[in-house]
Amino acid sequence: MKKKYYFHPSSYSLSEIEEFYEKKAENGLLLEKRGNYLSKFRKEEPKNLSYRVEVIDYDKLNEHKIPEEQVAIYEECGWTHVCGHRHIQIFSADKSTDPPELYYQPEDQIESIKILSKTDFMAFISMLTSWSLFLFINFQVFSGGSFSQFLKNVGSLYFRFLMEKPPLAILYVLILVNGIGRYLFGISSSQYYISRLKKGIPLRKIKPYGKELKPFKKGATMVVLIGLLLMSAPEILTYEKREDPSEAAGPYVTLSDFDVKKAPPDENSILGEDYYRKKKTIWGEIIKTQESSNQFYKDITFIQEVYEIKNDKLRGMLVEVLINESLLGKYDEDYVERSVAGLDEVYVKNSYDMVVVKDELVLNITTFSENQLSQEEFLHKLSEILNSKERSFGKS
Repeated sequence: MKKKYYFHPSSYSLSEIEEFYEKKAENGLLLEKRGNYLSKFRKEEPKNLSYRVEVIDYDKLNEHKIPEEQVAIYEECGWTHVCGHRHIQIFSADKSTDPPELYYQPEDQIESIKILSKTDFMAFISMLTSWSLFLFINFQVFSGGSFSQFLKNVGSLYFRFLMEKPPLAILYVLILVNGIGRYLFGISSSQYYISRLKKGIPLRKIKPYGKELKPFKKGATMVVLIGLLLMSAPEILTYEKREDPSEAAGPYVTLSDFDVKKAPPDENSILGEDYYRKKKTIWGEIIKTQESSNQFYKDITFIQEVYEIKNDKLRGMLVEVLINESLLGKYDEDYVERSVAGLDEVYVKNSYDMVVVKDELVLNITTFSENQLSQEEFLHKLSEILNSKERSFGKS
């Protein structure tokens, strides 16, 4: 028997749920199971069915099931229990039998709507509590300073995420906003229905709250999805992967620039395989490289992230984030600005970490060298490369 799945209306719109299942039955799709977001249907001959929603206080019921006595009473009146999911229980009956309504007076359904409102409110509080707990745990584990500094670090991490994977970063925020909006909209919808029911208006005659917004919501969803896909296209189409950074010329330093010979990684190698990754985002291009000589007692390692960002403000924000970034919320040492010929800005921390700015490029660099290479030598060579036309961004 053929099965089909469709997104059903939200639980705060009971009349829409009933009409949705009735129209499906008219098209030969009979409800079989209701889930969080999808309903499962089986394909049969079209039927003229009436559907009704019964709302139960799910959390107060034994074994979280609708009482059998309640089901028996409805069935005696001609209503068959089809399925249910949490507080939403679905009944159906053949329209030709003219089954009696489950509720005769509009006011009788107010308690059902209050259950919906309570469910959405508790879910909203639960979501906020979970987020707060997550932030608190991370603050206790990773922060060595104040909570405001911790939040600043979280913001910095998100900004890096936005620079490197803008579609995913934007989608993440939209999901959070949608989660909050869904519950708030459900709570306000419930209050709207209660006010109309108190005036004696039957539930099925109440114009669904926010029905006018549906076309806008669908259009906005389509625009957002298309926008995210278009935003993702450059990253997918331009993604380039290589095993050796020396194979591609670019605005970064390789071991070959210092005539350093490499050995293949072994079980004692800390970093593992070398890599080269390049892609284009809506902000510009990004190159990430990792390269190590793997020479015991003479190891030299370069880890470099190169960002090409055309927007001056974004580029300045990225530099601020990089030079103020902390490890596990603890600042072991501050970056110090230095002057290097041929480079616009240079910030160094200890003998390993550097942030370099040249025109539209921002480089976040970590180098490890067993007394084989000084920071000055590295920066001098980098300046030479960045000022060479043959080694500009994107050249290979």
